[in-house]
Amino acid sequence: MKERYYYSIASGSGGNCSLYVSGGTAVLFDLGVSVRRLRQALGTLGMDVPDLSGVLITHEHIDHVKGLATFVKKYDVPVYATGPTARELVRKTPPASDKLRPFFGGEAFPVGGLSVQSFLTPHDAAESVGYVLRGTEGALGFATDLGFMPSQVKKQLTGCDTVVLESNHDPVMLQNGPYPWPLKQRVGGAQGHLSNPDCAACAAELAQAGTRTLILAHLSEHNNTPVTAFRETRRALDQCGAACELYVAPKDAMEAPVLLDAEGRVCCL
Repeated sequence: MKERYYYSIASGSGGNCSLYVSGGTAVLFDLGVSVRRLRQALGTLGMDVPDLSGVLITHEHIDHVKGLATFVKKYDVPVYATGPTARELVRKTPPASDKLRPFFGGEAFPVGGLSVQSFLTPHDAAESVGYVLRGTEGALGFATDLGFMPSQVKKQLTGCDTVVLESNHDPVMLQNGPYPWPLKQRVGGAQGHLSNPDCAACAAELAQAGTRTLILAHLSEHNNTPVTAFRETRRALDQCGAACELYVAPKDAMEAPVLLDAEGRVCCL
């Protein structure tokens, strides 16, 4: 296995959890899967939970913290979350208080050998954030669950060689899909989720500024498809002439521990 890699364990409305390893430090983004499923995924990489330096929580919604209650009871791994998010987590899972490391949204802090920069994101949660992780081997930006792309978020992601970016829904599929109207308004609203067109536009700007690998994440199971999301962003990258590798994070790594390319074929990151 490479010394630096990103591994998507789960991505989508059913659960979100991913692993980033760089320079000997291993961290999780969110914990929206069971501990059993997490251990299975880590095991395929020759790792286990004690190898983790920390868990970076973006916000308190269940698809991002589903496995937290069991995790904090079993393992002595620090869990990082903003103060408002931490309060929500403790309210729902009191044992989490001993493992939580609260921080202010926008604050930077070290985790293992990595420097972590947090930034606020527009989402209907207590205080949702994204992250940029920097180390000697490069910088990875992580931004999902945001209703639109604020300039300050784009500024944080600019210059990262790798970016994980939400491409949640196709607007036409959302409007014609099975969701009730209030949920459609929420998903497509300014505190909801990033659409394919908005993702594609941001991806093109990031690629022109130096991003060389983009990973599309948090795709809706009902209002998007991997090929639809991929084609929209690939088109935007090609139109601006950006040399950038593009992948789509799989819904479930245990079913497909790979990322998808243009034609839906599988390839490793």
